[in-house]
Amino acid sequence: MSPDSSSPDTTEVPSEMARLCPQCETIFTVAERTSRQVFCSPTCREQNRRRIPVQRTCPQCKNEFTTDISPRRIFCSPECRTAARASENAMESRTCPVCDGTFDSPKTIRKVYCSPTCRRDAERYRDQAREQDRARRLGETPHPATASPPVLPGLPATPKPAARPAYRQAPERDPLEPTATRNCPHCQQPVTIVALLATPEAARPSVPTGLPDVVPLRRAP
Repeated sequence: MSPDSSSPDTTEVPSEMARLCPQCETIFTVAERTSRQVFCSPTCREQNRRRIPVQRTCPQCKNEFTTDISPRRIFCSPECRTAARASENAMESRTCPVCDGTFDSPKTIRKVYCSPTCRRDAERYRDQAREQDRARRLGETPHPATASPPVLPGLPATPKPAARPAYRQAPERDPLEPTATRNCPHCQQPVTIVALLATPEAARPSVPTGLPDVVPLRRAP
């Protein structure tokens, strides 16, 4: 027989699942233990956002103002907030751990070094200390912070390529110069070609035929 559906649910709710609504102070349960639900209903959530206006006194100008924006609001305006942060009461004297110089800084700002230069020096010192500690644990010899890097042997000078003779411009030719003269393509000096000095007849010598040079005379009848 199935249980009666009209019977009340007496299932116990774990304490982790039960929460108290901060608006209506009603205990409600959530679906999961990791739920981020705070209010029991959207109505309570909207009512909590509508804060009741309160009267406060600005610590800078001593004037009263009404606010319902945030319960953490202290100053009446951004100008008073800026002036309060720059006042002498909000400043304190600090000592730079790098240069041991004194500087003023707001109490609400976590400022350790007096300048960016000192901050970079501190970071470099921390890196050097970390490297020395690592070398000590590995059994290596830590390099001193002020040691200069080892001098590497210099490379031999690159040999210069052999100087190529400069191109000489061919001098102007004399129009009366024989055509058998040519210039050397390397040194541009005049060179006489003997083969061209000979005449065409000398270049083609005649072959002797064996006939006598003297023509015999014939007796006339």
